[in-house]
Parts: sequence; structure tokens; C-alpha cells
Amino acid sequence: MNRTLLPTLAGVFTSLFVIWSLHTFLMVDDCLDRSGSFDYSTGKCLLENGEVYNSSLASIAIVLYFVVGFGVSFIVSNGIRKLFKMNR
Repeated sequence: MNRTLLPTLAGVFTSLFVIWSLHTFLMVDDCLDRSGSFDYSTGKCLLENGEVYNSSLASIAIVLYFVVGFGVSFIVSNGIRKLFKMNR
């Protein structure tokens, strides 16, 4: 396996974890702002009247995830390369 592939893979997996954490934070925060309760087993927001709330953040969040994913992946992979002094 190419030794420069490992920093890239580490960056990608780190960015996936950060995106997952950010998504959970945004969805739960939006749900609680609407006075709902977030059901973690189904990933849905239940309002006080029993309705399921669908967040309006979905279209904005996709762009945010894209930017954050590339940024985190780039920073982590370059950091690992500099830390271990790997050549590209």
C-alpha cells in the first residue's frame, strides 16, 4: 500500500466522524429549540403535540457538511504528513 494513502484515509475517516457529530448536534439543537424531544433510536424530533418535526436545516446542512468534510480531511491528512514527515 502506498504510504501516502494512510494520511488521506485517516483524514477521510476523521471528517466522516466530525460530520456525523455535527449532524447530530444540529438536529438535536434544532429539535430542542422547537420544544420537542429528540428520539435517538429513530433519529426523529417529536413535538409536544405528537407530530414529527422535519428540520428546515437540511438543505443548508448539506453545504456545511461538504465544506467541513473537505476542510477537516485536508487539515488532518496534512497534519499527519507533517508529523511523520511523509513525502507526497
